[in-house]
Amino acid sequence: MPIRQLKIRGVRNLQPLDLTLHPGVNFIYGANGSGKTSILEAIVLMATGKSFRTSQLKHVQAQDADRIELVFDIEDEALGQCQLDSLRLKSGDNLLKLNGSVLTAQTEAAQWLPVQVIEPTTFKLLSGSPEERRQFIDWGVFHVEQKFIEHWKVFRKQLKQRNAVLKEKELQWLPVWNQTFAESAAVIDNYRRTYLKRFKPEFERILQQLDDSIQVQLAYYPGWDRDSELNDVLNKQQERDLALGYTQSGPHRAELRIKVDKQPAAEILSRGQQKTVVAALKIAQGALFQQESGRRTIYLVDDLASELDEKHRFALCKLLEDLKCQVFITSIDKDKLTDIWQPVASKVFHVEQGIISEDSPATA
Repeated sequence: MPIRQLKIRGVRNLQPLDLTLHPGVNFIYGANGSGKTSILEAIVLMATGKSFRTSQLKHVQAQDADRIELVFDIEDEALGQCQLDSLRLKSGDNLLKLNGSVLTAQTEAAQWLPVQVIEPTTFKLLSGSPEERRQFIDWGVFHVEQKFIEHWKVFRKQLKQRNAVLKEKELQWLPVWNQTFAESAAVIDNYRRTYLKRFKPEFERILQQLDDSIQVQLAYYPGWDRDSELNDVLNKQQERDLALGYTQSGPHRAELRIKVDKQPAAEILSRGQQKTVVAALKIAQGALFQQESGRRTIYLVDDLASELDEKHRFALCKLLEDLKCQVFITSIDKDKLTDIWQPVASKVFHVEQGIISEDSPATA
């Protein structure tokens, strides 16, 4: 699933670049503020339409640029070859194309770019909001279940309509919307449960290889009392929902609870241990995706040395190497990258003041 070539224009401090990439490991090193993380950010922007560094895309655009232009040439084991083009203007307008044809949804680009990011703030997957963990589950379901996205769209429509009925206090319509909402919710819940049943053993295997001293339990909460039917819950909460004007229970409130000794992992583990657990979650997700689809995840690892000692860096790199996937990995120190990975076939890029150059040829 490699990105063969990428062109980036108008992203932060990066000078216009045109890179031919390695299908395996791509090392990117340079001083803080040089622009190396911005390359990873551009890849995530193409894949998701979002940045992992800021919620406001205007901050991604270079100050002296009137647009962001991204062009990716991709070769996929199953889907074939394609060119993705993204154009984002200062006005907020966005144009996304696949082989010259306009795409109407970001998810169409996401199918070509199954990207996982491991970076210094990824421990927020443990300490952040339930929404981040729901998105983590749904990434896995989306990439292995082709019909999931359509069911998700239906569910979101049902949720929006039920909330509108609650706000308008249209009591006569609530029984109808309760039933259709519960039916749609059951489909989403079943997808998630089925996926997590397959995911848990893969996560445990990966975490064991990264650090066998960390024991973590994963528990899924569907968004309502698991011992009750959702329709019954909706009826019991109807007065409260009407007062609030929105639906309190359902898949939109689901949670992946990550615990150590029955306590939230974020409260028990050190920062380094949290990053190890998050790395295990993301590598396991990519491994499962590969097993079930025959395709490979693209991994973006920003600041490898951050809060990971040499032992854990080596274990992380070994797992990624075994997956034989494309990896983009950044560091301030070139030696901390290449020493761990050699003799893996790779390319090394150096970034200085927004200018990137290839530091060494691909290794045979």
